[in-house]
Amino acid sequence: MDFWVRLLGGSQKKQAAPHDPQQRLARFRQRYNQVLQTWQKTANLANDREALAAIRQGFQALTATLNDESRSPAPHTCLQFAAAQQIYTGISKIAATSHDEGMVRDAVTFYNALIDSEEEDFLENDVFAVSLMNFVNRTVGSGSMGVGEDIEADIVELLFGIAAKIRLQPEILPVWFTTASADSNGRLVNQKVDFAGVTQKEDFPLCYQLIDHVHHEGRIGDFARTGLLYIFESASRSITLEQWIVNSDLPTLMATGLGALYSQMSRKLSILHPDQDMPLVLSLSDYAEMQSNPQAESFFGEDLHNHLVTFLSYLTFWQDVLEHCRSTDVRHTLIDHFQILFLQQLLYPSLLESSDADGGSSVAVLTYLRHILDALDHPELVHMILQYLLALQDYTATSPRTPRSPAAFKRRQSLMQLNAPEQDDDRLNPSLFNLVDLVLGSTASRNPQTVIAALKLTTVILSKNHGYALGSLVKVMYLHHKDPHRTVGSLNKELKEYMDLAIDIAGLDGVDEAYDNYLKDTLSALETHPCSLRTITLPPTSPKSPGYFDSVESAARDVDVHYLLPEDPLFQTIVDLLLRFLTNDIETNLALSEAIISLGICSQLRLEGWLSVDPADYYFESNGSEPTEIRNDISQDIGMAARLPNWSSSATPQLLACLQQLQAQVEALRKDLPDWDEHVANRKNAFRFHEEMNEAMKMSTPQPKPVRQPSDTPAGTWTPQIPKHVLESSTTPSRSQSPRGRKEALSESRGTPTASPAPSRFGGQTLIGSPSRGLSPLPSHIAKRQTTLFSDIDANLAGLKHAELFKRRIRFLRPAGSNVVEVMLSKYQPPPKDSDDTSADAKTEQERDDIREASLLHIITNVVILQDFVLELVALLQVRASLFNEVKFA
Repeated sequence: MDFWVRLLGGSQKKQAAPHDPQQRLARFRQRYNQVLQTWQKTANLANDREALAAIRQGFQALTATLNDESRSPAPHTCLQFAAAQQIYTGISKIAATSHDEGMVRDAVTFYNALIDSEEEDFLENDVFAVSLMNFVNRTVGSGSMGVGEDIEADIVELLFGIAAKIRLQPEILPVWFTTASADSNGRLVNQKVDFAGVTQKEDFPLCYQLIDHVHHEGRIGDFARTGLLYIFESASRSITLEQWIVNSDLPTLMATGLGALYSQMSRKLSILHPDQDMPLVLSLSDYAEMQSNPQAESFFGEDLHNHLVTFLSYLTFWQDVLEHCRSTDVRHTLIDHFQILFLQQLLYPSLLESSDADGGSSVAVLTYLRHILDALDHPELVHMILQYLLALQDYTATSPRTPRSPAAFKRRQSLMQLNAPEQDDDRLNPSLFNLVDLVLGSTASRNPQTVIAALKLTTVILSKNHGYALGSLVKVMYLHHKDPHRTVGSLNKELKEYMDLAIDIAGLDGVDEAYDNYLKDTLSALETHPCSLRTITLPPTSPKSPGYFDSVESAARDVDVHYLLPEDPLFQTIVDLLLRFLTNDIETNLALSEAIISLGICSQLRLEGWLSVDPADYYFESNGSEPTEIRNDISQDIGMAARLPNWSSSATPQLLACLQQLQAQVEALRKDLPDWDEHVANRKNAFRFHEEMNEAMKMSTPQPKPVRQPSDTPAGTWTPQIPKHVLESSTTPSRSQSPRGRKEALSESRGTPTASPAPSRFGGQTLIGSPSRGLSPLPSHIAKRQTTLFSDIDANLAGLKHAELFKRRIRFLRPAGSNVVEVMLSKYQPPPKDSDDTSADAKTEQERDDIREASLLHIITNVVILQDFVLELVALLQVRASLFNEVKFA
């Protein structure tokens, strides 16, 4: 009988039952009551696995019912019951006392279901806010049960969503932020505030939970930082919240948290590449002979990589907060804490205590500071750091012009008193030792790692913040006239001299292809340099009153036309390093050449004296009287400008003279060693072939399908989506393993981030071979043999290191007090060592002959790199002349 009832009519009632609001509510209440009864009957829930399983099933059933009801037509009786009976309070208590991660996860899903419904105004309910924050404090707060990272990430994501709701709906802020110290007008009454501010977690527990998680890696830190960013953005719409942040310990926690992340990174650092992950350009050299301090941590280690990524993410978060925060008092307070608690009390002391003698601390400080400056683009932070570390004018004299409120001024005074030493002699003063002293001392070091780190930092400062380097890191002389005096004839002759020099060094093979590449790279670098913006952009058509950020950035980046002083200490050190180019380690030469190019990229720096000949030193050979038939003054002026000038050897630019000495060293090797040109050509072909195989393998490798990002969440979800730039880690496209594949291709080949989210403007192009040429993907039957073929190529190239000819070591002698390096050819006897000379110990370093040696394998690789560097100088001369109108055609 039951069978016929179900068959004829009962089935329709069974299908309609789930959509009946009253029956759905009855089942929902029954499930909830069962959960409560099981919890109340269990003496020790954490140890009763059967009860835990039953309650978890109940939680999941309740959540499923709420999700189904949210998609069903009204009325939503279960949601109304949940709001009226406040069942979330019981859910949070059960989950928090269960000490079970699965239970906590189910509770988080339940809270998400309530908020996702967007009904009953759960986010506007005081009891709901208290219940949720109590649950969060018990699960991930201090002294909590300690859940796994994935569950903790889900909880922080839940908090992030609430912060995003507060940003979009400021009217719900009083539900989550309350303070008992506000007067009837909503303003905070005066409180006793020390330098750390007032800790009042009960006022805004959501904010404190986010601040507790901003230091984490991965999803936890990303969601916490973005949620806290929304809180600071909301401060501009609430006077109470604004004053509460200024008077609280929130800025102190942020600054000390940044310092804690910086302190986690190793004090001693080695930037040597591991043998198992060494680029080809380094493996075909004496790079493996370099030894690092065993106490220094490897820059390419996973632990340091993770610490550096987290620190730079938090530093970028500071930058984002200052950019999005519209509250002047909050921004001033944050800047004061950054300046005093991080910059003056931590970053500068680490610079002051660094030493080249301990084998790594100078390398660490220089490397960390390079990443800091590379990551920062906010004008206030960059201005503050460089003004202080370079010992320029006092930062307080150029601090924000907008007056501080009494509360913000009081906080700054408290910070200044905290930082004040007991005695004036103990005061840390950058005027006594600053970043300029560290860079100059490091570039002249005998430790290659220190030299590399200093040159890379110099490159970042010159390329991103050139205005701060003038007068401090680089000694210059400013000009009153801006019209060019060089002629097109002198440019043509200089281009020919540099190009002939490049061809004499390493032959004609591949020169056209590489030079075309450098023209494109140089044009891109010149167009994006901050000093070029005024030179190549059109003036504004309408007057505009600059804002605060515009004025700071303009003051920091405006650079007038200037000359490089010949006696500049940094440039003289660079010339000394360039003179030893053939025996330098490969990475030093890559960093050295990049620093020189970065110096020449500035549109306001005249090239005369160091890269080009000063027009005052031109003289022309008389070719007889001008033809009488030429009467046109314009034609005569054009002809005069096109003449090729001559100049004396004393007028040769320093860089050109140094390159000519290097060419003489190469010529001596060519005469002494058989088949020299063949060895150089083979090395260039090896690099080119290795690069082409790299490109072919990349193009034939199938691209993974894009992972669905949270931004693809279907419409109707309650959680505002985290910005895409927060979820995606910034990656810098590195150049392929060509000899000139510098920038981050060597130092960060294992994925260490650059500082800035945008790709480096010096990366992304291959240098040997045209970047625009296309290599079609390999056929499937060839692709199967790629790995084996590539391994064979690497083995054959690496086998060159074991050839007897390439093992041969060649000495280079630079007599004391001389600027000429001599090649000790095979017909000469090896010079005696200093240790055999009884008077050697009495000689100072300046009085001793500088004797260095390198293998033939190493020297040939440096010769290939040297040719590419000269070609880049030629491209720099040519592109600058056309882009900035640096020469006269008439």
